[in-house]
Amino acid sequence: MVGFRKGERRRPGLSLADCAQTIASPKLLIILHSLAISVEQLCARNPGAPPCEKTRPRHCVLCGQAARNADGTLRVVGHGMYSRQVRGLTKDNWIVVWIQRFLCLSCGRTMSLLPDWLLPWRWYAGTAIIEALFRHCILRESAVSIAVRLGRPDDSLEWKSLRRWRKQLLISPTLWGWLGPRLGATKPAADKDEAKLYLNRLLAEGWHKGAIDEIREAVRRTLRDLVHNRKSAWLLKRFLPGLFSTGSPAQSSRRLPTEKDSGPGPP
Repeated sequence: MVGFRKGERRRPGLSLADCAQTIASPKLLIILHSLAISVEQLCARNPGAPPCEKTRPRHCVLCGQAARNADGTLRVVGHGMYSRQVRGLTKDNWIVVWIQRFLCLSCGRTMSLLPDWLLPWRWYAGTAIIEALFRHCILRESAVSIAVRLGRPDDSLEWKSLRRWRKQLLISPTLWGWLGPRLGATKPAADKDEAKLYLNRLLAEGWHKGAIDEIREAVRRTLRDLVHNRKSAWLLKRFLPGLFSTGSPAQSSRRLPTEKDSGPGPP
């Protein structure tokens, strides 16, 4: 069954037809970055975490289906939670956070609500990655000292992750690659100096003024209210460009402008 566990009552609006349609539909994981949840609230399913109804998206971020129909029937329903391990936020090394997930019954996509300090598909928090790069490329601290600060063993001789982040910044789809073309990053940084240039451009997006204690807030501004699908990212208030509903609730496709047809109109 989709949307409820064994022994639980079925939620209003979740019919057997809806379940069958959802199971047959293709799945696409969409990530919503939100300011609604803190680290403490996410750890160990803290009782202070906001309820599902409060964090529920107002609409499906892919097909545009409203969370509730005109009659109040839910179309974007809770779809359970999953745990994620995160590094770099505390000196205690790993922490486990719980991520709320939602399901659109119209198109069959799932949406996971992430806080804006956590990048999708990365072990280290986004704020920790940028602080590490700032110390490495701008303050010129050693990789070993940065690794210890972020919870790595102090006997490590090198830290390959730091070098990898330096090359992937503004290039990788999961490391602000969606901003790369606009910020002039067309290839991986060749050295620390070029990485410093990329990093300063990224931090300027978050209104960073140069102080290291302002980095985390600047990084969070670059991730605020974003939808991420592993390949790209766009603002939560917009639909993915070129995507429109075909009339069949479980289907969607892309349509590009032509000489005879300018493409889909604004939502």
